[in-house]
Amino acid sequence: MKKKRSVLPSLADRLELPEEALSGAAKLTVTADRRALIENHRGILAYSTDCVVVSLGDRQLSLCGRELRIRAMNRKEVLVCGELLDISWS
Repeated sequence: MKKKRSVLPSLADRLELPEEALSGAAKLTVTADRRALIENHRGILAYSTDCVVVSLGDRQLSLCGRELRIRAMNRKEVLVCGELLDISWS
């Protein structure tokens, strides 16, 4: 397993890709305080208009705010929109 991890950075450089694209690591992109795109998620653990909790495998991402809603979701990405007030990892 260690060999695979040490190969990823050089392979990512050769392919001109970010390392997380090859490793399956989660990626969070926040636009202003209104949209959060989570890539490489493992599912929704909790959902309300105040808080969305997303599984990232061994970690969780909590998005809290007002009028939150899941605008789009597929096997790899989930888009949460609304007024984002707090984002935390656990």
